Amino acid sequence: MPLLLTLAILVNVALFAFGQGFFGTPPVEQGRDPRPLSQRNQTAITLDPPLATHSEQP
Repeated sequence: MPLLLTLAILVNVALFAFGQGFFGTPPVEQGRDPRPLSQRNQTAITLDPPLATHSEQP
């Protein structure tokens, strides 16, 4: 019985590692063409200048 439990845990760990991509490209990412960071939409977020903070006087 302990052998069966150990075997089940090892199979689960191996499948988790495979799904996360420890053995290469994860199955979810296969067939995708990732774009480099420089080609992503850089205008999607615009940053305003920081707001002026007012310190309280005692």
